[in-house]
Amino acid sequence: MTPATDTYALLAAFVDELARCGMRAACTSPGSRCAPLVLSLAREPRLRCFSHVDERCAGFFALGLAKASGLPVAVACTSGTAAAELLPAAIEAREARVPLLLLTADRPPELRENGAGQAIDQLKLFGNAVKWFFEVGVHEAHEQSLRWMRTLACRAYWTTLEGRPGAVHLNFPLREPLVSEEEPPQDGGGRPNGLPYVVRRPHAPRGAPAAASALATLVADARRGVLVAGRHERATPLGHAGAAFAAAAGWPLLADPLSGARRGEAAIAHYDALLREPSFLAGVTPDLILRVGDLPVSKPLRSWLAGLSRVRQVALDPEAAWQDPGAVLYDSLALEPASALSRLASWLADASTPSSRVEEDWLAIWRSADERAAEAILGEFADHQISEPAAAAELGVLLPEHATLFVASSMPVRDIETFWPVRADPPRVLCNRGASGIDGTISSALGAAAAADGPVVLLIGDVAFAHDIGGLLAVRRLGLKLTIVLLDNGGGGIFDFLAISRSQMARAGRTAASTPGAEADMALDDEDIYTRHVATPTGLDFARAAALYGLSHERVEDVFAFRSALERSLDGTHESSIIEVRGERNANVELHRRIWEAVSRSLRMRRLRWRRSSRPAPSTSHGRAPRAPGSGAPPGSAARRRRRAWDASARPARARPSAPPAGRGSGSRGAGCSRSARARAPARRSPRSRAGAACARSVAPRSHAPRDSSRCEAAARRGGRRRPGRRCDGSNRPARAY
Repeated sequence: MTPATDTYALLAAFVDELARCGMRAACTSPGSRCAPLVLSLAREPRLRCFSHVDERCAGFFALGLAKASGLPVAVACTSGTAAAELLPAAIEAREARVPLLLLTADRPPELRENGAGQAIDQLKLFGNAVKWFFEVGVHEAHEQSLRWMRTLACRAYWTTLEGRPGAVHLNFPLREPLVSEEEPPQDGGGRPNGLPYVVRRPHAPRGAPAAASALATLVADARRGVLVAGRHERATPLGHAGAAFAAAAGWPLLADPLSGARRGEAAIAHYDALLREPSFLAGVTPDLILRVGDLPVSKPLRSWLAGLSRVRQVALDPEAAWQDPGAVLYDSLALEPASALSRLASWLADASTPSSRVEEDWLAIWRSADERAAEAILGEFADHQISEPAAAAELGVLLPEHATLFVASSMPVRDIETFWPVRADPPRVLCNRGASGIDGTISSALGAAAAADGPVVLLIGDVAFAHDIGGLLAVRRLGLKLTIVLLDNGGGGIFDFLAISRSQMARAGRTAASTPGAEADMALDDEDIYTRHVATPTGLDFARAAALYGLSHERVEDVFAFRSALERSLDGTHESSIIEVRGERNANVELHRRIWEAVSRSLRMRRLRWRRSSRPAPSTSHGRAPRAPGSGAPPGSAARRRRRAWDASARPARARPSAPPAGRGSGSRGAGCSRSARARAPARRSPRSRAGAACARSVAPRSHAPRDSSRCEAAARRGGRRRPGRRCDGSNRPARAY
């Protein structure tokens, strides 16, 4: 065989072994030196190969594809700075624990550091961002080298997945000729029945039974437990397991939507707003915190956890991610979270398990506050104007269960955490939160779209959109469908929440022209330093950007238009689209602050009413008024809890509006849920909530509401509008699937 034929024979064995191990996708980018790699990947029928013009886009596309599929994805590129373009994706893969296999072509040793073109030092190019680096070398294709190549492929594949998942970098120095006219001979050296040459099976961590037993003891002894669930992108059902455990234990569930666990009767949707109120914090100090997944994004939640250094905090961390910036963990257990929580939920539900020691109104306190927060937030959305928080809440209600929402870092992921409702069937939510950057967001969302079974929606700001606008080229070249909800507020909106936006130094204009030509720059610069250099408004016309890359574009002005545009875009017959939500950064900051103040005011008013109801009733001419059981008892005592339950049962029911506020669907709780639906449904008391009817949140029945088309006619007379895609018969089912 010729040297080129040897190269292709070795690479054919390598790629065959990757497919045998389970790899199903690869990304390529153009080049001459990488031709043997690209051709070998593209010729393998078991791999879907996605062609990209830009290596950076290819890396982030592979990242999103690996996130959505849970399988390693290969990325092949040519030598030189093309290889360096993969560094941001490699860093994100390390921090987010995503399996990637980076295959870089390189010049052979005789063409390095001697002026040869497109040659840089690619040895350990990505440093500690990858789990393993190996220089493959140049070989002849004989029986032993082919076996070695198959073993190498298996080792690289399993290394991306084992322990803490991440990226592996293999560097291939390739000599010319780079193209062979001969068909490489059939190797025939693979294992029979399509099995991998080497199978690597994961092992259970030592001490797992003892850790599970210790965890069960801690849970059984807790009186005020809290379950915190953060980003989880594995195939294991953490969402269902977390909800089942929290309901069985009677613990509040503080779940970031990235965990998939914001569901069930114990989930608290608006903890980000609740934990900003000192009076609420004073009454909800836990005695045990169980943490699964990454830390949620919410800064109030992170600050609260960091301040509870004397409270026992336990993390279930099988991948050794060490998500503990506050250094407050007591225990880090190498237990898989979904299976551990499922076993605990079954154990708690077992009739032979001793009765729980949880305070009987512990969960009810959180749920009552969460409902008040939801009502306060709904009040700020009553004008039907579309805003960044309203868009986040609407997506939480409107997206079907089989959809995937990819969220950009910065403000979009924070708004999702703050305003996403509790749902029984939430869609999947993904985000590049490893390094928490905005790089490659569009490309990652398109990678997720390549692997997803249902529609994929991207929620992104204007700066992150401009940063990766070249990724849109994959929409047309690869035939992918993506709905982009673009929040255009004229720059990086998150910076307006930070101290730099209020700095006099940053808000001042440029004082003097200090360099030649600076006078002309100042004449064109009407913005202050903060706006130009920190907020960085792009000034892009996004309708033209959509036209350039073959997407449809629609700018919406209110909630009703947003719903209609989203429904049209999710229709399978429509092309990829951009739904633009225009806003102002200052108005967005003011709206968030109004919402937080409304929630705090609602919580303070409830606390004030409780204090007043705890005072002894005044005397009358007929003697003292009857006292409720537990009056005058110390706070936290059983008698005081009975007192609160007595007050709640005696309090008259508060009237609810008959018409649903705009933007609130059914089947969910929180800022995006329908208050009218709850009013129509008979109240259901949680089995773990014993603090009276006022603390029990009702949930609308999803498919048994009576048909009554008069509701729509009455709403029309009041000037309301029915939500597109929802029935007019009073039921809560969608009129049709998106």
